[in-house]
Amino acid sequence: MFWTFVDESQVADGQVTIRGPQGHHLARVLRLRRGERGVAVAGGRQYELELVEVEGGRVVGRIVGDRPVQGEARTSVALLQAVLPNPDFDAVVEGGTAVGIRRFVAVRAARSVGRPPAARLTRWQAIARSAAEQSRRGEVPDVIGPMSLPDALEQVAGTRLVVLEPTATMPLLDALDGSLAYAMAVGPEGGWTDDELSALREHGGVAVNLGPRILRARLAPIVAAAILVQQR
Repeated sequence: MFWTFVDESQVADGQVTIRGPQGHHLARVLRLRRGERGVAVAGGRQYELELVEVEGGRVVGRIVGDRPVQGEARTSVALLQAVLPNPDFDAVVEGGTAVGIRRFVAVRAARSVGRPPAARLTRWQAIARSAAEQSRRGEVPDVIGPMSLPDALEQVAGTRLVVLEPTATMPLLDALDGSLAYAMAVGPEGGWTDDELSALREHGGVAVNLGPRILRARLAPIVAAAILVQQR
């Protein structure tokens, strides 16, 4: 059973029509056939489909049921992630999407080793989309950046902010206050600088730890996000 995301304009007259690279992927890569079933997500709704046409790069599914999207976490989590080497940042986007992060903001931290070009954003967005399909999300998370820490903090202004810091004395669970949304800041392997930590505190950031273990920067946000999305 396939799972894909489409634009609302592709839903009409009881059918969903998928063309172009997306249609080619379904028809030629996944090798779908007439009669197979799947789900197309558009505009906050899940459309259950039965394929009635698979030809070239064009796939048409007859809508046999629809309902509001299911499975999205009630608690919204945004991740301010310091830029990491490309494979590590890719892993954060993939794993974070699977556990339920709704927004990724790539931050150019002082100690970030990676300095990805602006074009890397397209790659991250593609990873998020693929991971959202694989994990059957109800939406594809936003991915933006890279940008400076001050600009990133503006993106989450007014949201409860927790800062993962191994030396912090407060456990993550003790910092949760029942908010509907959280922002989480995770530094590079070398950690945030003192100036960056001061900026995070000035924006209401609360330093928290994930216990006695020291986790890699590519793993810590996944563990923390999995905890946060289960709140409420």
